[in-house]
This record gives sequence, structure tokens and C-alpha cells, in this order.
Amino acid sequence: MFETILLAANDNQNSSLEFMNAPSNVFGGFVAYLLFAASVWGMFVKSGRAGWTSLIPIYNWYVVVKIAGFPGATTILYCLPLVNIVFGWFVGWNIGKQYGKSTVFRIFGLILFQLIGFFILSYGSDRYQGKQASQD
Repeated sequence: MFETILLAANDNQNSSLEFMNAPSNVFGGFVAYLLFAASVWGMFVKSGRAGWTSLIPIYNWYVVVKIAGFPGATTILYCLPLVNIVFGWFVGWNIGKQYGKSTVFRIFGLILFQLIGFFILSYGSDRYQGKQASQD
């Protein structure tokens, strides 16, 4: 009987520890969101859109998809598990194409390390080429 009480107390203690960790999870998510918004701000400006729109959740992904050259409705693919990963690769690849970047940069900078690649495109000397890059 005492073992059952001790096990129940131990389970409650673990649950309370998990609950105590929740604020740090929220803070980490907020920091990640701000990093993403900062990384695409310059891309938005270079493509002729308002930079502040990178701060609006969901709409910022819509604009990223439009910059990549996809129809806006394909943004819904980010809501599907596993499909969102593959779609993110296509978006990264096409954004590299829109900025006239090399295949190596597209693979390493915009597919494998997308956040870093977005910072490089936003604050580097790269220019948005848009439809001209797609025709090459």
C-alpha cells in the first residue's frame, strides 16, 4: 500500500516538473519566432513588400511562399505533417532560385540551414530577381 502511495506521489512530482518547464518552452518558441521574423524581414523588403509583415504569424509564411514563386494557397501544405518538411525544401530551393544563388548555397543555406540562409539573403548584397531568375 505504501509503495502505491509513493509511486503516485512520484508521478505527481514528475508532472509538476513538466508543468514547471512550460514557461521555458513558450519563451523558446517566442525567441524562435522572433529569429524567423528577423531573418525574413530583409527578404520582404528586397522583394518589394513591407518588412513589418514578417511579424504577422502565418501571413509571413504566406509571403515567403509567394516570394518562392508558389501560389499563396500552397501555404496550407505547412499544416500537414511530413509534407511540411518536403514543401519547406522546395520553398528554400525556389527562394534561392529567385535570388540567383548557386546550387550549393541552395542546398546548404536554404534547405539544410534555412534560418541562416534567410539571414544571408536578407542582410547580404543579394538582389531579388523574381521572374527573371525563374526564366534562366
